[in-house]
Amino acid sequence: MRTFRQKSFLIKLFLGTRALILISFEIAVLAILANGSAQARESELANIYESKIVEFWNKYGQRRDFAGRHGVRIAAMAFSHSVEKNGIVISSGYGESFFKYREIVYDLWQEGYQVYILDHRGQGFSERLIRPSKAQELDPQAVKRVHDIGYVENFDDFVDDLKTFVEKEAKPANERLFLLAHSMGGAIASLYLEKFSADFAAAALSSPMHQPDLSPIPNKACWLLKLGPSKSYVWGRGPYASRGFNADRDLTSSRIRYDILKRGELDRHPQAQLGGPSFNWAYEGCMAANRSIRNAGRISVDVLLFQAGDDRVVKAHGQQKFCDTMNAVRMGSCSLRIMKGARHELLIEQDVHRSLVLEEMLSFFKRKHRTGQRTN
Repeated sequence: MRTFRQKSFLIKLFLGTRALILISFEIAVLAILANGSAQARESELANIYESKIVEFWNKYGQRRDFAGRHGVRIAAMAFSHSVEKNGIVISSGYGESFFKYREIVYDLWQEGYQVYILDHRGQGFSERLIRPSKAQELDPQAVKRVHDIGYVENFDDFVDDLKTFVEKEAKPANERLFLLAHSMGGAIASLYLEKFSADFAAAALSSPMHQPDLSPIPNKACWLLKLGPSKSYVWGRGPYASRGFNADRDLTSSRIRYDILKRGELDRHPQAQLGGPSFNWAYEGCMAANRSIRNAGRISVDVLLFQAGDDRVVKAHGQQKFCDTMNAVRMGSCSLRIMKGARHELLIEQDVHRSLVLEEMLSFFKRKHRTGQRTN
């Protein structure tokens, strides 16, 4: 019979060996990725961006613009396969257009998925919701100032637009659908899943906006944002400005991806630029984030949530509460993965972070090919 000390030693040995295996596994994954897989390309991105990724986009991408809630024109794209019948719908973040997602769309399509992405109302190539007055139309600076205001009447309009897109484009062409959402798109996706979980087999959330950093406004005092003019920029914000990598280091530590996918695409497409949010957008976003946590238990599909360990845009506490709320109703339904040292923009981060996110997400989705519900 083993003594207590012997048992204690064996337990420590087991735990230590297990930790060593996990560490070795991550090192092995990184080594494989660094040796030239499709996901590890940061060093060569500048050379292949136009020749491979943009060429793919132009060859296979199809515009699928549609009328969203209240007839607002929503810009959207679809990337189809002739045989594959599993699709991924992407819900993007604040101020983004689908061009920022060129690389991730390319990766997902190469993995055999049909991909669907829309520009949320009021941003990207979708219709803007505030128009300049007759007097402002005579002043180009005034026109830009109005064009660049981030505005939404009601946050649920984003959810309704996404539902229309899923029903019109994604559902009819796929046996199973998966949802990938980033930042603001993560809040939209969360509210969507709370109402329409049956549309997707599973979802992956990248730095979801479950608790935006609205300093100095506390997240429980959203009503304070109603005190400002609803269609004016919130305090300290203004039109889009190309700030450069050093000024935007809070977003990503990958200079090459920032220069090409973030700043580069927006500088080339001024019509897609968006500045700071309006008071009403901030109010609606604050309320929606709180609601996404409160009602997370209604989600009936599994969620993989990637949390950036060095996120300075949204707060980690809200993401933890979101997962806790889901797991309190259905244990294990929300898996939280903390990416240590990564910044907010996980999908355009350095390979050391982005590659692990992509690998884990694809593995998660593939497991759901066997167990996830069908959409048709």
